[in-house]
Amino acid sequence: MTTDVQRHNPYKVLGVRSDATQKEINEAYDRMIQRFDSSAENFSYAVQPSLKERIALVHEAYDTLFNEEKRVAYNASVQDKEEKPAPNSVQEAGRQMQMSLHGDKKSDGNNLPGQNVYQDYYGFSEKPFDLTPDPKYLYLSPKHKEVLAHLVYGLQENNGFLKIVGEVGTGKTTICRSFLRELRTDFSIAYVFNPAINELELLQTINAELGLPSEMESKKKLVDMLNTFLLEERKKGHRVVVIIDEAQALQPKVLDQLRLLSNLETETEKLIQIVLIGQPELDELLEQNELRQLRQRITISWELLPLNLEETRGYIQHRINVALGKGRVRFTRAAVESIYKFSHGIPRMINVLADRSLLIAYTMNTKKITPNIVRPAVKDVGGLTPISTWTDTLWKSFIPGLAALGILFFSIDYYMLPGFNADTRGGKDINMMIRGNPIVPVNPSSLQPQPPVINLPKAKPLSPEAMRQLIAPGEEVIVPDAMPVVRAPKARRIRSTEPLVISQQDKLVTYLASLPLAESRLEAINWVLKKWNIDPAPYQEKGEALLDSIAEEQNLLAYDLNANFDKLSTFNYPAILEVVLPDAQGTKYLSLVSIDGDRGVFGSVDRIEMPLELIESMWTRKAIILWKDFESLPESLGPGFKGRPAIWLQKNLSLLGFFQGLEAPTYGPNTQLSVARFQRAHHIKDDGWFGTESRVMLYGLSSIYQTPKLVNP
Repeated sequence: MTTDVQRHNPYKVLGVRSDATQKEINEAYDRMIQRFDSSAENFSYAVQPSLKERIALVHEAYDTLFNEEKRVAYNASVQDKEEKPAPNSVQEAGRQMQMSLHGDKKSDGNNLPGQNVYQDYYGFSEKPFDLTPDPKYLYLSPKHKEVLAHLVYGLQENNGFLKIVGEVGTGKTTICRSFLRELRTDFSIAYVFNPAINELELLQTINAELGLPSEMESKKKLVDMLNTFLLEERKKGHRVVVIIDEAQALQPKVLDQLRLLSNLETETEKLIQIVLIGQPELDELLEQNELRQLRQRITISWELLPLNLEETRGYIQHRINVALGKGRVRFTRAAVESIYKFSHGIPRMINVLADRSLLIAYTMNTKKITPNIVRPAVKDVGGLTPISTWTDTLWKSFIPGLAALGILFFSIDYYMLPGFNADTRGGKDINMMIRGNPIVPVNPSSLQPQPPVINLPKAKPLSPEAMRQLIAPGEEVIVPDAMPVVRAPKARRIRSTEPLVISQQDKLVTYLASLPLAESRLEAINWVLKKWNIDPAPYQEKGEALLDSIAEEQNLLAYDLNANFDKLSTFNYPAILEVVLPDAQGTKYLSLVSIDGDRGVFGSVDRIEMPLELIESMWTRKAIILWKDFESLPESLGPGFKGRPAIWLQKNLSLLGFFQGLEAPTYGPNTQLSVARFQRAHHIKDDGWFGTESRVMLYGLSSIYQTPKLVNP
């Protein structure tokens, strides 16, 4: 849908008054949907939109007016078209307002009604802070990247239910539309944006969105028709996704109907995936006991939080850049802080305040936005309260508490002083108290506090025999002079709950030499399994087949490599190291579970902390990394390969900043170059083939897949 279509007045699109009730808006929307055909009636724009654009236009208008917060924000954003003059003169203001409302007669027809009055002044190609969700304006903060990545991952994994919640205006709809734009032709999408429907209407809406007959009044027939469609799409290799926006408004019975739809499946996989997008009230709704089955089927759940201050600054600059206003307008750091303070980091309110600030700056003939411009913008919008910082909260509670504490302390100190006399009318004779408690000058050293003197009877020294009787059997004690030492009997090594700190290499050699080769190998592997949250107990008797059993049962594969500590840090996985002890004391194994600077934590019978240099000379440079092939990728993934793994690779390289362009199910030259760039950046042979070493690295770097880390961020 073009951005020109998105700029239209939603009241005019639906044909309702600006004070229309919710019922009138619903009825107008229903009438518009029922009247749609291939003609262009009811549309008189300079550029006639297509049928698809007109349908989208009506959907947009209803989406804006159905939600009360969106409606209020829209009304606030368009007031400037009626009440703000231009910067130079009233006559110029009238001329530009006429152009904005009716179009410039000299234009080529591309300037549609509603163009913002300050657009030419700032050199924008379009209004940068429009409230209509537009995927090209999507600002991918770290929070948004995580949500988008989880959406992509959830659909790739064919998970049944996905849920995304966020406060009003945090960008849920925008990220959803960006997500839809990313999906290719092998996905069939049913987008339900009007949740105020019953079970029958839900099924009718889904079927209509998928291009199926939807007029019938039988839920069974609608479901049967949908099931047939799902099976046909499955044969074609397509997936079907139902996305419910504003899902918090769904009735429990409608949500349960969605759960029943998720039962449409084959013996091996789900035929339909459902994405619920809504406000935090959605979580409260799902907590109802009658929806517990649905709640248990949600495999991925994510919360979209407001932006922080730095993200707000990046968000504002991003939208200005997209609207081609780079360098022509500047929001000062203090202005951004003020916008953040009153918007609470919510993108929709950032848009409202930034848009109003630009308009006010336009009337003042300046392109520099300062707090003096933001303040009247906040006042114009109204109803905004500044975000409360921890210092604000501290002072609000601290000052009254401090005052009360001071009064209490003064009262206690005043009335509890010695010599208080009720006859002094509430006061004390300070001179009398001084005379009654004279200070006699003495040696200053005698004023130092001294410990209390306690007279205890002298204890007789214990004889060696008496001391031995006090020591528990098996304990070791050192006694003075020639007293013999009682040593504990040699016992089996016991794991210590405290880390063993080793600072000398000879002590490390002594420790490792006491372990048989097989035991050192088993203990090293156990530590790595624990880092993967896998209980090692079932594998203690596997012997040489241990790694094979882990690969078969846990999908943990062993990757052998020659490395140094820098390379292991780059891979960022716990590793099993092979060491050779000096003086022909044999080969042992030790796991490296974490690195912090020049020190490491190693795993054996005990948890060992020591400098990396202690093991440097004994390590053969052979290491084993346990990794998981989360996507079960084909063994040969390189130039010329065709299939969905190529798209998966392109998407993940794009998220990491190594791939640019459109995804396609072909491993072409662009993909090969992107893989080579990725390999060079991580010191892997840059042959452009996505082999084992590259896979291990990418899985570890991606935030989508949970892998243990060797180096903490």
